[in-house]
Amino acid sequence: MKKYISVLMVCCLAMTVFVSCSTKMTSKPGSSGKTLELIIIADNNVYSGTTKQTLQNIFEAPQDGLNQPQPRFDVVRMLPADFNGNTMFQAHRNLLVLEVDPQGANKVLLNYDQWATPQVLIRIMAVDQHSLDSMLVANEGRLLQEYYNMEYKRMKKVFSQTPNVKVNNQIKEKYGFTLTFPEEFALAKTEGDFTWVRKEAKDFGLHVYIYAAPAVDGKDFEEATILDRLDTLMKQHVPGPADGSYQGTERRDFFYTHETTLGDVKGVETRGLWRLYNDFMGGPFVCYTLPSPDGKQTITLVGCVYSPSERSKMVNRRDLLMQVEGICRSITFGN
Repeated sequence: MKKYISVLMVCCLAMTVFVSCSTKMTSKPGSSGKTLELIIIADNNVYSGTTKQTLQNIFEAPQDGLNQPQPRFDVVRMLPADFNGNTMFQAHRNLLVLEVDPQGANKVLLNYDQWATPQVLIRIMAVDQHSLDSMLVANEGRLLQEYYNMEYKRMKKVFSQTPNVKVNNQIKEKYGFTLTFPEEFALAKTEGDFTWVRKEAKDFGLHVYIYAAPAVDGKDFEEATILDRLDTLMKQHVPGPADGSYQGTERRDFFYTHETTLGDVKGVETRGLWRLYNDFMGGPFVCYTLPSPDGKQTITLVGCVYSPSERSKMVNRRDLLMQVEGICRSITFGN
């Protein structure tokens, strides 16, 4: 089981903390940038050696749970001289500025919507290269969390512009919470406490499963219980195209489970691969397991991606998975 530490860590050597800076509310353009794209702004002498390697270890490590390796982020590096004053680049959604100044201090500044919205700008300042490396390593979890959260925020904003009102209302009426599905998704199945919403395109398919059941005990959030629940739900509700085929988790591969937060609710995220038993299809999935606000139910949200291998060059499974992640993470309780 692989866990990411999402709380802010403090590096004793560098003595740094995240400092959030407010930006005066004014009309700002919408941010730009491809899905999971990050611009790093640093001089040549900063973006080198161990610092460059540390950044690659954090942002370009393979994304967990994909059947073909892809980095967590697509990194674009720029010189400060090319970035400063350039409104096109300053409007990018995810920005990381690195600076080394022996006369300065070790600190990290966090700023939202500095030049565009939604946007996150993180500036890390260090007195030397070693301190910068230590600060990056110590705050890896927080850095990833901030940039991933901005991706989810962007997804929800985009999906909200063209919502499938009918499907969204059906989910609200049935479960008491809302999810933001865009108009290209359609209701595929609803039976008992299970709902299946999907999008079928030429080169891929996106699927979201929703399930709510009475809470049993703390084991509801253990990886083994989560996987068993998924297998039961998929076998019962998601048949394959061949006779006797059905969807299930790929137990021959690794799973990645860690605690997470969806809105204000703490839950568990599980990533891995799914497969069709008695057939030959498969792909990545992400599952969120969380309690209802009153603690009486355990809610399961699953996002699956299917893209045949012969079409793999036409699609980006990591980015497709981010779409269903964004839908699951758009969950909102109450009115």
